[in-house]
Amino acid sequence: MNLVGKIFVVVIFVMSLVFMGLAMAVYATHKNWQDVVINPQTGLNYKLKEEKARNAALTDQLDKLKQQIDAETNAQQQAVSKLRTELDIVQKERKELETSRADLEKAKRDSVAAMSATQKNAADSRQELEKLRTDILQAQQDRDAHFKEVVRLTDELNTAVNDKEQLRKRMADLSKDLAKARDALRYFKIDENKDFRGKAPPQLEGRIMAAVEHGLVEISLGSDSGLRKGHQLEVYRRSGGQSVYVGRIEVVQVSPDKSVCKIDPKFQNANVMVGDSVASKID
Repeated sequence: MNLVGKIFVVVIFVMSLVFMGLAMAVYATHKNWQDVVINPQTGLNYKLKEEKARNAALTDQLDKLKQQIDAETNAQQQAVSKLRTELDIVQKERKELETSRADLEKAKRDSVAAMSATQKNAADSRQELEKLRTDILQAQQDRDAHFKEVVRLTDELNTAVNDKEQLRKRMADLSKDLAKARDALRYFKIDENKDFRGKAPPQLEGRIMAAVEHGLVEISLGSDSGLRKGHQLEVYRRSGGQSVYVGRIEVVQVSPDKSVCKIDPKFQNANVMVGDSVASKID
């Protein structure tokens, strides 16, 4: 049963109720028919008006439902037409896809053949790539080594520049001191060309700073202390409040604040150790 049939059933049911009410009113003779008919609240006229209003509302609803059904029918027809159009498009696309599939299968076969050749070329390329990686790694290692060498040489250059600047300043100070010393020698009428150096160094005291190979040691005294190449110094060690004689050393290389000396084996009583004291004379 469609919607229209349902609506008619409802209308028939409502009209049946109306006629049933009228029939009941007819057979209820014991009532006041005038009051039953014209009572403004419970009379039949009032109920009839209500039923007419309800009938009118149902009629309006029925019209609306008919309009809705017509609209839905039109929409369904349009949808069917649209679906048919889409079906034609899909069928056309299907034919195109079948054609494309055939082309793709042919392209696939061609691609498989090309891929085999590409795989062979790729294998050759991988071998070349591995060789290039090895060469690049070696080049990077060489570059790092060169860079470290450049850094080392740069550090040495900076150190040399700093040493040169310090030596320049020291040379200026020594030139001033030399000028003062010459003025003093002239004042006391002493020949500045006379050699006053000898084996005996001035009265000095220092210590062993490091033990070098081949019987050489480094001490904390240098040219600033009046030490010269060829000076001989005595080495001793303080132990238990006493001084123990170790041996004799001779200056072989002098710098401003330290010197390198060789151990004289003829006077060596013990091994020279770092921290031992050195002096030009032991009392």
